[in-house]
Amino acid sequence: MKEVKLEKKEPGKEKGLSFWYCFAHNRLYSQEEPGLLPYVYIVPFFLAYLVLDFTVRFTYRGMGIVGVKYLPANLFTLGWALLFAGLVFFLPRVPRWFVRCVPLVTFVVLTVTHSGFVSMFRRFFSFSALTFGGTGSFVKASYIKIDWRVIVGAAVAVVLMMIAGRLLKVVPPKSVKYSVLTGVFIFLVGVGLVSFTHIHYFPQVDTVIWQSSEEDSQRSAYHEFNDSTNALMVSGLYQYTVRDLCHLLFPANHMSDSDREQVEEYIAEYEKAKTDNAYTGRLKGKNVIMVQLEAIDTWMLEDYMPNLKKLKEEGISFKNHYTPAYITAGTFNTEFMANTGLLPATGGIPTSVYTNNSYPYSLANLFKQEGYTVESFHNSEGNVYDREEVHLNLGYETYHGGQSMKMETYQMDRYLINGFEDMTDSNPFFSFVITYSGHGPYGEENPIYKGNAAEARAAAKRTDGNYVYAVAGAMETDRFIKDLMDRLTQAGLLEDTVLIFYPDHYNYYMVDDALNMEIKGVDNMNMLQHTDFFLWSSDLEPAEVDKATSTPDLLPTIANLFGLDTTGAFLTGHDCLGDQGGYVFFADGSWFDGKTYWSSKEGGGDPKRTAEINRIMSLSNRVLAGNYYEQAE
Repeated sequence: MKEVKLEKKEPGKEKGLSFWYCFAHNRLYSQEEPGLLPYVYIVPFFLAYLVLDFTVRFTYRGMGIVGVKYLPANLFTLGWALLFAGLVFFLPRVPRWFVRCVPLVTFVVLTVTHSGFVSMFRRFFSFSALTFGGTGSFVKASYIKIDWRVIVGAAVAVVLMMIAGRLLKVVPPKSVKYSVLTGVFIFLVGVGLVSFTHIHYFPQVDTVIWQSSEEDSQRSAYHEFNDSTNALMVSGLYQYTVRDLCHLLFPANHMSDSDREQVEEYIAEYEKAKTDNAYTGRLKGKNVIMVQLEAIDTWMLEDYMPNLKKLKEEGISFKNHYTPAYITAGTFNTEFMANTGLLPATGGIPTSVYTNNSYPYSLANLFKQEGYTVESFHNSEGNVYDREEVHLNLGYETYHGGQSMKMETYQMDRYLINGFEDMTDSNPFFSFVITYSGHGPYGEENPIYKGNAAEARAAAKRTDGNYVYAVAGAMETDRFIKDLMDRLTQAGLLEDTVLIFYPDHYNYYMVDDALNMEIKGVDNMNMLQHTDFFLWSSDLEPAEVDKATSTPDLLPTIANLFGLDTTGAFLTGHDCLGDQGGYVFFADGSWFDGKTYWSSKEGGGDPKRTAEINRIMSLSNRVLAGNYYEQAE
């Protein structure tokens, strides 16, 4: 068709122009045709955003503390949809195309990413997780599962946006006053709705961390950003994404006077409640080898690790021990808590806190103050999670990687014994060892499996899923334990060395939580994090402790046993052998007291305990984000 230029207010039909030409090319210049019809494209555009957010929150509605009907989340989504729709009303051609296509495509990608992330890490994706990528992560295509509902919802959103694009066709040659005014109005309504929801439903007040009501838990999830699942469920896909990105780009890096006062008040209360017990100072001056066991679950230790099981039976074992995961980097998550007594950095806190903050009360520094040589050992090199830099900042004098220990392959724990001389080269010594062989991904070609395949197949009680591969990893780690005990005996160090064992997380490399829960006899993801923690010393009588304990309890327990001074430390856990504590809290705010599990999704339980947990989690974030110890110094 020959290009025809319509004059302003001139009817297109009288010139014989098609409906689509008038509708798309010059729709704002014709009073008669098509009238208000050009604005119909905004309906599918608007619906695309609503559908996408609804898809995410509906698919995973059982994971968070609120459901898909939660009003603030829906208001946030409505506001952002209006905001984008308003922009499309008045922007010129290129920016309009960008606003119409790029944000939705980005959110579609994020929606699919969230689904894959949930299948691997049981929580929604956060940009902060990118800082733990690279060699520290395990990624295998078969591990990632995208929920079919997410695929359908994302496809519907894309189709709706394509319909909007078809209706829109071509942008008018110049802006029109009423179009601009309408777009600005809709845009401002969207901004206003987002702002109103933020201010009205999530007021930022200091008392939020002290409360335990349902509303306070929701506000805490929104502001603290310490659990990506709850943060997204209470704020919706778009508000969550924008805030998550802002936290990454503009992290909180200061501590207010109010925060400092609350931290100091907590420390004072903690010190006042702390008392000595029968184990205080019992192991003072003894050498220490602390071993963090990669992915060694309870059933693996019980059935396939005779050397480690023997030490557990001869030592002090904590039967109700749990390893809560706060960040997606499971190994580092536990590593940091065990060494500092703090919770790891969650949303809004840069990972630079691990390498830049001051940690005077880390285990390495506490032992160093007592004249110990403190060194760390791990199969992989120091660039993984920036581990070498982090360990040096925590007070370790040297980090020994696989190359420096001359390990033939970093995946096989049997070669960790190559570092024995460095582990025991002084008196007294504190050596922190992290194993590796339980790590995924599993498979026939995995050298750990190849090295233990015949033995694992013969011993395995079942063969479904990745069970046999996990057994092979456990056997490889147990071989190192045997070699370690033999070398300590030969060197005459066994009687004067304390061995401490705990895993970094349950074995999620099985990639089948239904199978995991069946094996362990539990029915939810938090209780699945039940793990082993025990310590062995030649002069301690075997004992089993029923008290509920978790990773943050390691540092105060070790400090009490060795008579280390933690006066002035902010500790999120308590001495496992003392009277304080006796409960485990998880990233979503749920907790377990050794007998009863209280779910943050279902409510109930002791409100004072819930308030105490909210307080600890919030203040720990503030200590880390504000570099409290450096400021205190």
